[in-house]
Amino acid sequence: MQFASRDELEQWKDLLEKKLSTLQPTLEISHLEKKLEQLEKSEKKTGEQLKAEIKNSLGATEMLLDEKLGSVQTQLEAWLQNPLSGLETQIKHLTNQLSSMDQKVSQEIEKKLQTIHSMQFASRDELKQWQNLLRKKLSTSQPTLEISHLEKKLEQLEKSDAVRNRRNTNSNAPDPVPNLINANSSAPDPVPNPTNANSSTPDWMQILNFIVAGLTFITSAIILFNQCRRECRGHPRGLGDHEREPNTHENKQLKNEKDKLEKENVKLGLQNEQLKNEKDKLEKENVKLGLQNEQLKNEKDKLEKENVKLGLQNETLEKENEKLEKENENLRREYAWRKACCKRDVITLDAGTAHPNLSIAEDKKSFKHEAQPRQVPPNPQRFDSTVCVLGSEGFSSGEHYWEVDVGSSTDWDLGVARKSIQRKGKLSLSPKEGFWALGLSGKDYWAKTDPWTRVMVQKKPKIIGVYLNYQQREVTFFNVNDMSVMFTFNDLSVPVDLYPFFKNSQKETTMGICS
Repeated sequence: MQFASRDELEQWKDLLEKKLSTLQPTLEISHLEKKLEQLEKSEKKTGEQLKAEIKNSLGATEMLLDEKLGSVQTQLEAWLQNPLSGLETQIKHLTNQLSSMDQKVSQEIEKKLQTIHSMQFASRDELKQWQNLLRKKLSTSQPTLEISHLEKKLEQLEKSDAVRNRRNTNSNAPDPVPNLINANSSAPDPVPNPTNANSSTPDWMQILNFIVAGLTFITSAIILFNQCRRECRGHPRGLGDHEREPNTHENKQLKNEKDKLEKENVKLGLQNEQLKNEKDKLEKENVKLGLQNEQLKNEKDKLEKENVKLGLQNETLEKENEKLEKENENLRREYAWRKACCKRDVITLDAGTAHPNLSIAEDKKSFKHEAQPRQVPPNPQRFDSTVCVLGSEGFSSGEHYWEVDVGSSTDWDLGVARKSIQRKGKLSLSPKEGFWALGLSGKDYWAKTDPWTRVMVQKKPKIIGVYLNYQQREVTFFNVNDMSVMFTFNDLSVPVDLYPFFKNSQKETTMGICS
């Protein structure tokens, strides 16, 4: 049971107080306690279920995110580490080769340049011939160093020619070239004079061919090295187009997978936020339910305290009620007896129905059980086996009351009987046979129901009052000595004539009608 407001709880409280006024205070309280226990159990179950669902969902999302991110990270790290490590090793190997080649070529170039520097040309025409030859050989590359060196040599020769010309004009000296040659005759002459040029030309051609080949190799190596650097800078994953294409395709696939995983991560993040919001809402609802539960517990405690008070009041009321019931019972008995006494009838005995052992008094108010049967005229209405007698007048309506003094007899029966009862042979006293009687057998009192019913009495009755209410179909027996009700029959068969019935089975004892 859940209470929407305190007013509803107050209504329940008022209802319980009204119910408790009828002396049944425990039923509603127990019902309320059951409802409170059910509410607590449902709150605990819902709280535990929600916590378990939230934990499971959060754990599943965390595991899924960890798996996805871990797989992507391992793939990316493996993919990035393998190509970069291979590329770095290739670049290092290539740079080492190029550096070694560069050192060798530079050494060779220095040697050749030293050789060219030490060369001496006989004339300007020979130097121009060597310059043109070198330009033809080096037309496929850009060896600017050697050309500039030769141009410097050519300028030096022109200056020396101008100086000689001035000297010749002044002193008419001989040809400067032979002088130059003679002046330098002590030094080794790597290039011969023009007179011997034809004989030494093949050696110089071999040297020039070797220089041109070396410069061509150096330029091609430098170009290749620059291309490799540019490709490595622009395409860090490979050295050629045939290697870049599959790597770019794989890179695109990995990027697509990364984008998908990022989208899934975003979705899972949103779901996680939603679950957190739902968790917060459920926690707030749980807090509210906890507060309501506390309120209900407080109300329950109050109601239990009030129930205890009402229980104590109920006990006192029950005690007072018992006293009042006893007083009421006594008053009711007294009232019924006085009412019956007011309906007292004058009852006489019908001697024609009396058993032969019963002697009827002259006033027809008493009878005695004789030891020997009397001589009586035959009569079909007379009892011949059971020692009993009927009243002279029957009743078919109204209320009637009479009293019988049972005297010292310990085996008697009193009541009413139908007119059509069996008169001959042994009788069975029961409502089925038409008898509504109460009697004494030894020390026990019995109501002659089917089967008999034992009647408990506080005081041994000497006078029995019989009260017949024809309209209510009741016959009540009173103990006149203490005005207590002994027994009541409420199943009279009407409409029939009912007659007072008397039976005395103890010999030499007398019973009489008091009214």
